[in-house]
Amino acid sequence: MKLKQRLVLMAAMMALSLQATANEPVSDANSHYKNLIDRTGSPYYMQDFAKGGHQRFSPLFDLGAWHGHLLPSVDNMGGFTGPAIITEEYLNFIAPYLEKLSVYKDQGRKVKLAMNSYSLPGALVQELMGDGVSIRMELRFVSNRTSLVKTQITTNQPLTLRWEGRLVSNLTAQDGTVKDARSPFEVHPQLLPQWQVSNNAIALLFGKVRAYGQLLTSGSSQLQLHKTLSVSTTHDALSYVSQTTIDTDTTFYTTYSYLLNSQEVASEQAIIKDILKQPEQYLASSAARWQGYINNALRPLASADNTHKKLAVKSVETLLGNWRGKAGAVGFDTVSPAVTGRWFSGNQTWPWDSYKQAFALATFNSALAKQNLNAVFEHQITAADKVRPWDVGFIPDLVAYNVSSERGGDGTNWNERNTKPSLAAWAVWQVYKYTNDKQWLAEIFPKLVGYRNWWLTNRDHNGNGVPEYGATVDKAHTTDDGKLRFEVQTAAGWAERSGLENYKNELRAHPQRQIKIPAQTAASWESGRDDAAVFGFIDSQQLAQYVKKGGKASDWHVGFASNFDKTGRLIGYSLLQESVDQASYMAADNRYLSKMARVLNYPRQASYFLKQATKLRTYINRCMFDKTTGYYYDIEIAPQPLANGCAGKPLVKRGKGPEGWSPLFNQVARVEQAQQVVDVMLDEQEFNTYVPLGSAALSNPAFGADIYWRGRVWLDQLYFGLVGMSHYGYCEKAQKLSEQLLSHADGLLASAPIRENYNPLTGEQQGAPNFSWSAAHLLLITQQQGRWCELH
Repeated sequence: MKLKQRLVLMAAMMALSLQATANEPVSDANSHYKNLIDRTGSPYYMQDFAKGGHQRFSPLFDLGAWHGHLLPSVDNMGGFTGPAIITEEYLNFIAPYLEKLSVYKDQGRKVKLAMNSYSLPGALVQELMGDGVSIRMELRFVSNRTSLVKTQITTNQPLTLRWEGRLVSNLTAQDGTVKDARSPFEVHPQLLPQWQVSNNAIALLFGKVRAYGQLLTSGSSQLQLHKTLSVSTTHDALSYVSQTTIDTDTTFYTTYSYLLNSQEVASEQAIIKDILKQPEQYLASSAARWQGYINNALRPLASADNTHKKLAVKSVETLLGNWRGKAGAVGFDTVSPAVTGRWFSGNQTWPWDSYKQAFALATFNSALAKQNLNAVFEHQITAADKVRPWDVGFIPDLVAYNVSSERGGDGTNWNERNTKPSLAAWAVWQVYKYTNDKQWLAEIFPKLVGYRNWWLTNRDHNGNGVPEYGATVDKAHTTDDGKLRFEVQTAAGWAERSGLENYKNELRAHPQRQIKIPAQTAASWESGRDDAAVFGFIDSQQLAQYVKKGGKASDWHVGFASNFDKTGRLIGYSLLQESVDQASYMAADNRYLSKMARVLNYPRQASYFLKQATKLRTYINRCMFDKTTGYYYDIEIAPQPLANGCAGKPLVKRGKGPEGWSPLFNQVARVEQAQQVVDVMLDEQEFNTYVPLGSAALSNPAFGADIYWRGRVWLDQLYFGLVGMSHYGYCEKAQKLSEQLLSHADGLLASAPIRENYNPLTGEQQGAPNFSWSAAHLLLITQQQGRWCELH
């Protein structure tokens, strides 16, 4: 976007934000939402990790910016700590502090100050007071690359102001313990910045680093500080000092901008100039913008107590902290899974996450919700694709700042090994209901149809209209001569093998031998439930126990089939297993496509999709429900269809998982079947644990309370369960389970960041902090508290 257009757009946003809250006392509106997330910390390490290798601190990010700030600990009062910068795909801290203010008077005597600091939604505030001096600093984000600090100093005598900044001197720490004391500039010498200093600005110019998994810079990225106050500055390689004097009360403004490349450096300068020309308007716009978010998010909670309102606002803060402005290969604003997650920073866009995030975002920031979904479909495969033209309609599992080597880049996170379940039409319909944007719906509708058709073309091995999870043709799955890869464990270690028939023979000959098959991993990723029991994953000790109790090791073997197009070209792999959740999502996908077709006046398509939804619903209830256990399961595809038309029998032997309530969430279950499933969900020996509705039942042979998708509670699956219960009239029970979650999941109602998942037996926080889809579902859950039956 051209500079003039950006400035006009930003001015319009300010005007709209101010107009939207013209009757709101903005300065007082959010005072009771202080410190909902602990944002305190002084990062002395470039990578300051906590448990799981995730970042230890939770900086404030906003408006899609690529840098974030922290509140200081007492020893670093006088400025906001950090900043954290997102080096394309990884978060790193560049400094423990970059603008620590000290105040001197009476010929060099340092003023002793006391600090009060706190966070608000969209803001950090620091108040310093002592010996006739008071200072107030407020930080807000005012563009998608720039934050703004307002500093007000009240004094009764002349003062000398002295700022100090220093860069981090150590590489990594884990839980506050030094892991690598080397300087990051020793390990990555090209990162050592060049300093550009003037009387009101400092710029740090970083060299090019391509340290995959840690640090990526373009060679022209910069961190810039600009002031409305003139200062004198000296510096060395890793630190600087600035100084000036004042004689009376003084207010000045400072901008921070992290710019990813030379194009951004050029385009942001006029914006910075405009910000410093009218800083109060930008600050007021930020406050009004946030008040608008909160008003919208809390509209369904008008009669709720403050506890639920605070959790809703905390969820909004989490989602918008993961907002990244468009950059690199991602041409739309998006929301990443977790900016503080080890592998989830930057503008990484995952369809599975984005579908759920978009629904929650639509309730308070519908423009960002649409952008997030646009980012998902931006790299949908077309017939002109040079890498995988046979995958027309396919949506990659992960797109990021840097494309993969196959596509001419150097990205290592980009993933086309699999896609994610058919929740896209559901997400688009939820956003459409909030926006009523028919033009956007018309633009995205054919992409949704293309995605649906890909499933039936590339993932329906037996051609019965019920797609399977699987894996793409990819170097991770397929040898150069087109054979399926796998590894077997031998006395000498892991040995590489290939070929589908060889894989089958290996399973028959050595049923208890460990085998790694990358396509199995990709298939589980494709489900969104990595390493779930239903896909044959079980720990060796659990398997031994299962066999000891009379089970067979072969019960956990997964079959694969190669899929070919009409010309005989290999186009992917399918599990020989029809998954009840994917079938249910596909049924709902057809139903929502039918709704969209009616809105867009496509009557023939509306009728067709509705018929397909009905056909799938009938199949699911006939084939995937086990009457003995009263639950839905995946079915194992037999060599020949059964007499009743089913592809095979339910996979009861691999235990119960949340896939079993997917027919309720997607409204395809019959009433009598739904009742039995709800009984299982409420059974304290199955899913009704301390934090309920985990990723495996207690009775599942592969259950483990701390296993990623075989025990831990994921809030998307929990939400699907609550909605499914409410669809069939079990609203009070859904309310009770939601209350269990909110009261038992550790840290939710305190200042701990919202986590990726929670221990079902203890409520312990697990996984990445500041996790978007958890926040999305918590917001939706709080908005439904006491109103579960109003979903209908």
